[in-house]
Amino acid sequence: MRCTPLKLPIWRVEGPPQQYAVFCAEEPEACDLSGPEFVAWAGVRDLLRAVNAGVNADVRKDSDLACSGLEEKWSFPVAGWGDCEDFALEKRRRLVERGVSSAALTMAIVHHEVQFFPHAVLLAETSAGTIVLDDLVDDIVCWDAAPYRWERRERPDGRWERFALP
Repeated sequence: MRCTPLKLPIWRVEGPPQQYAVFCAEEPEACDLSGPEFVAWAGVRDLLRAVNAGVNADVRKDSDLACSGLEEKWSFPVAGWGDCEDFALEKRRRLVERGVSSAALTMAIVHHEVQFFPHAVLLAETSAGTIVLDDLVDDIVCWDAAPYRWERRERPDGRWERFALP
């Protein structure tokens, strides 16, 4: 697999989404993005695939409203249930526990190109480019092969890049 780094025209740099900021206030260690900002592809390829598929198998999909009683809440999965951002946060937690640099693992908010729903995914910055870990598919994919319009992504400094509309 050979990808390119995710580089899109940036409209502005801003703070995190409100729900993510609340999560980070409650779980600051989960939002500590320190270390190298990319990892060697050969060293993480199999781990990225295993963690992506593993979390997808371990967590059952349900809405935040059903899991937490709130319309939108970023959290780790609750009792084995979660929605897209919960999957992504759990994937980052498991990868960091296995030694992957947290600065190379950032969140992104996208919109599905066909079904038009908003969605959250985890991005891994590797020497082979930007890789997407997604709860909708068990395999990992290059960012530009995923069926998404990219809205914004987290940076290792905690700020978020909002992309210019195409």
